Order: sequence, then C-alpha cells, then structure tokens
Amino acid sequence: MIKKILIPAAAAAAVTAAGLPNGRIDVTYYEIGSPKLKAKLRLVILADLHDEDYGKQMEQLTEKIIPLNPDMIMIPGDLCEEKKNDEHSMCLLNRLKAYPVFYSTGNHEEHRPDLPDLLSKIRASGAHVPETEAECIEMKGNELEILSLPCLKKEYDYIPEDVNRRFHTDRYRIMLSHRPSWIDLYNSTECDLILSGHAHGGQWRIPALHRGLIAPSAGFFPKYTEGVHELNGKKMVISRGLTKKTHGVIRLYNNPEIVVLDLIPEVNNAEETAA
Repeated sequence: MIKKILIPAAAAAAVTAAGLPNGRIDVTYYEIGSPKLKAKLRLVILADLHDEDYGKQMEQLTEKIIPLNPDMIMIPGDLCEEKKNDEHSMCLLNRLKAYPVFYSTGNHEEHRPDLPDLLSKIRASGAHVPETEAECIEMKGNELEILSLPCLKKEYDYIPEDVNRRFHTDRYRIMLSHRPSWIDLYNSTECDLILSGHAHGGQWRIPALHRGLIAPSAGFFPKYTEGVHELNGKKMVISRGLTKKTHGVIRLYNNPEIVVLDLIPEVNNAEETAA
C-alpha cells in the first residue's frame, strides 16, 4: 500500500520539479513588420518585475539584456509592488540608463497611495512616462510616437476617442498598456502596436500547449497570456513577465521571460503594385 502511494507521489514531485524555473529566464524573439518603418529596430520588453531580486546590481537580468543590443527598453507595468521598497526596480532602471526606457503603470503601482512620488522617481531615473499625450521620437531613421496608458481598474474607464486624442501624428504608434484583456478598447485604438503583460503567462502552463491556467481578472484558461496577437489591423505583444511568483504561488512550466521584439520595414503592398 505504501509503495503504491509513494510511486505516484514521487512521479508527481518529479513532474513538478521539472517545471520550476530554477533560476532560468527565457528570452523569446518575435518579429513584426510595418511599411511605416525605415530600419530594423529592436525593443526589449521587461514586464511585471514586481521589484523581484535578480542578484547583486540585478546582474542576472542585465547580463541577459545588454548582449541583446536593444535600441529601446519597454516596461509595460508592474515594475514595482505595493509593499516593497523599489530597491531592485530602481537598481534595474539605473543599470539601463544607456538605453531609452519607456514605462507605463500596472495595477500594483496604481494601487499605491504614493504613486505621484513613484512616478517622479521613475522619471528621475531617465525613463519616459508619456501618459497624458504620446511622445514623438526618432530612432535609427524611424519616426515613432509612444504612449504610456495608465492602468486603471476597468476597461470602460477609458473612452477610445480620448485615448486616440493622445496621439498626434501618423508615425508608427506604440502604446504600452498593462492589461492584455482590454480587447474592445484596443480594437478601437488608433495605434500600430500594443505592448502588455499582467497575465504572467497564466502562472502555471500546460507543457507543450503553451496554455496558461489562470490570469488576474481573466479567470481560468485565459486567451491572452503571451505571444503576438492580431487585433483589428494592429499587433499586441504580451510578455509573460519577470516575477518569480504571484501571491506566494511559484511559476510552473512558465519561466520568467524577456521578450525581444524586432520591428522591421515592410513594403506596402499597394505601393509595390503601383511600382
């Protein structure tokens, strides 16, 4: 009887142990093209750090990020936590000062009573937080317009027309927005690319299927937990994020993730036909 119990228990323990991160960080590569782009541009997306400790001077992260040769660093929310002192988050920002960094708030930052002070601290590190209107920049010959959409409680807290008014040009438009489930809003938003996080990859993933079990505010087996999604003529890229556990629950078959997104020029089919 004991043997019959021990063998399944040992097998279950082995399966669980195989799925634990054990210090691993995945680096996932995606590529998206647009006729608005003139040259290849590499974005590194760092979502949902939750002020996680990644070693002295955050070297476990930076030693992976720097060799990727990013042109820009994008942080779509939950860099910080409510009940931590931001030590690791600010250390990471300081280590990445060589790159243009764009940041938007996540739900954990929006819950903080000291949010204005936190945003001041993040801006003082050199990070861009263009919340009230998009920021126009030029990078490697590319003209970009970047907006950080604050993470409010509900999707209907936003009116699509009000979001669209924060953009001002026909440049390649990038919007950092923490919650990937706000599909109706994104379908009505006039931008080219949405960068998101929040779902933590579903926390526990089913091996081989890449299907997450549960996500905050999205329930069981949520659709939007990772990867590239087509939304009404635009793309949404979701990072599984960097926190090692959520409310004490460790990740399973779902390592922390750095996303590398290469934006590349793409010939407009209409222009190609006319030529």
